[in-house]
Parts: sequence; structure tokens; C-alpha cells
Amino acid sequence: MKITKRQLRRIIREEKARLVLEMNPDGSISDDEVDLEDELTQEVVRDLEGLIAKVHTQAERIGGDFRSPGIKSRVFKAMAMVLHGAR
Repeated sequence: MKITKRQLRRIIREEKARLVLEMNPDGSISDDEVDLEDELTQEVVRDLEGLIAKVHTQAERIGGDFRSPGIKSRVFKAMAMVLHGAR
């Protein structure tokens, strides 16, 4: 069975309208989507804070008071490049 362009557009319009009706006011679809996203965000932030603390500790161990600021700067720049590239 062939579908005309007009029929396809109508089907797409109806599906889109159905999906819009199913959405929550905040734009999410599932009931626990917002909670799961919040949990993920909190976990990732904790992990990042741990990495930052590790950079501070290791940079101090490697370079002492004099060299650690440069080491931290280079490591943080590398981390930022990875994060910006992950988009």
C-alpha cells in the first residue's frame, strides 16, 4: 500500500500531537526522567569534584608549591577540552 505525501504529513502531524499531549509540563516524557537526570547530574558532579581534588593532590606531589600551579592549569585545560568535545 502506497502512502501519499499528504497522508504521511497527516500521520506525522497526528503523532506529534499525540506525543505533545503525553509530555509532562516540563517537557519530559517519562514520570521519573527528571529524577533520573538529577541523580546522574549529582553523581557526575561528585566524580568531577573527586577528579579535581586528585589533580590538586597529585600536582602538589609532583611539582610542590612552585610547579603545581602550572601542572594544575595544564591538566584543567585538558579536562576542559575533553568536556567541550563531548557535546
